[in-house]
Amino acid sequence: MHPKSDNKKVVETYLRRDPSNIETLVTDDVEWVEWVDGVPPTGSRNRGKAAIVQNVGEDKLRNEITRMTEEGNVVVVEGVCHVTRKDGGSLKVRFCNIFELRNGKIKRQDSFGALLKDSPEGPGSPHGA
Repeated sequence: MHPKSDNKKVVETYLRRDPSNIETLVTDDVEWVEWVDGVPPTGSRNRGKAAIVQNVGEDKLRNEITRMTEEGNVVVVEGVCHVTRKDGGSLKVRFCNIFELRNGKIKRQDSFGALLKDSPEGPGSPHGA
């Protein structure tokens, strides 16, 4: 088994969604585009550190990573995001996130996700899927 690369470590830490360290893991010009159920076909875009930190939101997330692949400065992560919303509701989203890194920080994140059928329906983005 090979040791984890620095890029994979950055992405794993980011996916823990701890608001206290998100800013240290992303570039100043970071962009996050969500391609999930309920967003426009052009995606939902967040740009800059402040927007990323704000988008962490108040929902409690637990990301279960099922596969992580890296090539160069790109890390692809597949998994399931378990969301407990602040209103008490919960849902699960299967996701595939593509991260592009620059100088050891996340420069761009493309998030693709789908609500799992055994999850209750409800409004809101998975914010981390």
